[in-house]
Amino acid sequence: MDLLDQRNRHIGQLLLSDRAVTYLSILVEMLTFRRHYVSEPLHDDLYRALCETLTESTPYSADQFNQDMRQLLDWNLVDDRIEKERLRGYKDTRRRKFRYRILDETVAFLLWLEARHRDDLEPNDADTRDLLSELAGTLHETTRLFNKTSADALDYETARGIFYRLSRMVTLTDQVSQTLGDFNIRLLNFAMQRYDAATARAIIEELDRFLKQFLSRIYTLRTEIAPSISRLRHTRYAARWQLCLERMQEEAHATSRLVRIHLPNPAHTLASLTEFYAPEGTLEQLCERVSASALQVWRKLYSHLRELERRSHRLEDVRARIGEIAQLHESDVPERFFHHLLAPARLVGDMHFWDENEKALPPQPRWDQRRVREEMTLDLAEKPRGEAHVPRSIEESRLQNLAEWINQRGLAPLTEDEERYLSEGAFSAVSDFQRIVELSRAGLLGRGLKLTKIGLRVAATETHTAVELDHNRLAFKELIVRKNPK
Repeated sequence: MDLLDQRNRHIGQLLLSDRAVTYLSILVEMLTFRRHYVSEPLHDDLYRALCETLTESTPYSADQFNQDMRQLLDWNLVDDRIEKERLRGYKDTRRRKFRYRILDETVAFLLWLEARHRDDLEPNDADTRDLLSELAGTLHETTRLFNKTSADALDYETARGIFYRLSRMVTLTDQVSQTLGDFNIRLLNFAMQRYDAATARAIIEELDRFLKQFLSRIYTLRTEIAPSISRLRHTRYAARWQLCLERMQEEAHATSRLVRIHLPNPAHTLASLTEFYAPEGTLEQLCERVSASALQVWRKLYSHLRELERRSHRLEDVRARIGEIAQLHESDVPERFFHHLLAPARLVGDMHFWDENEKALPPQPRWDQRRVREEMTLDLAEKPRGEAHVPRSIEESRLQNLAEWINQRGLAPLTEDEERYLSEGAFSAVSDFQRIVELSRAGLLGRGLKLTKIGLRVAATETHTAVELDHNRLAFKELIVRKNPK
């Protein structure tokens, strides 16, 4: 709906009308007057110019011209007003006293038609490399203006030049995106068509030649453009960008009725340009699409070319064989050749009798009604089990090692009533200090749930004790080791 808002939908009726050629001739003639700085031609002048342009068999009458102009006025494609200087009285309302003005919506449509006509006659696609080269030059020129002009000496003319270059950067970026997208679509169209061998070979050679230069040049220009945009986004230029924006806003407010000025935000614009030309940005993604499409076209054309060459070789063999048969004597019959030629169509191993008069019986389906269906049963053998329990986790393995250490050091009670003091264990190495700390952690922290997994529990006392080994001493509060009841 935003695209249809404030648009004149009668332009479609202009193309679908039976008198579309005449209507367009009138509008083109008015556009010609406008290009010669006559914005509102008189009725008589427009009619005379149109009579010289139209080359119809029947003369173009004034009444027909009045009807055509009335239709264009009803479609709101042109506007009219009365020429006051030529009026002789208040009753003088003759059509020749009117001036006509072509509206901007109609002018834009005519310019689009002319652009499409030029593309049909002389197609001229914009080269992405030229656009990127111009963008790189615009960036260098903008940086030079900033470096040449200080913040105090920055006037309106310099600000206008900087903002024009900024808008030019955005326009060139949009054109780069559009040209790469159109080029990608053109490559995909190549893959959907059929070609002869000469055309396919020529397209493959063009792809090999063009894409190597095209993509490498784009990559070189992108590596030159990205640092230039980063330099313009530097904080030392922030005050100058803001000053340029203020100068342009003052001029836009002063001439708001005469000049239409769009002032983009420099920070947002440069950020979008940075995202487009980043190492993994939009430009690189578009180039990857073009490269993938070109590879797809190359593969399809290459396989198509191989198929065409294979077919041509087969035709050459058939023509050579036909030439050999044509050179035989008219009484000779190449029986062996025809036998090998027709052999694939004959079924030699058919078990049923058939000839040209009697047909063979078709194969009958198998009769499985009296067959007893047996169900297959598979007995799975019992897996052998080991004698010792294999730990399934690292924590379980640590608890088993701790239980073995407790038994080796004589700390494991034999009955539920027996108590063993931790300091009375048979310690022999300094590594036992680590086991003492591990036993205390497993028995005191978390309500001692870890230690209960190996059937033990500890109780803390207020008595201080110590263990000395090899000039090393570990002091701790005494712990009582008991057997955990089930």
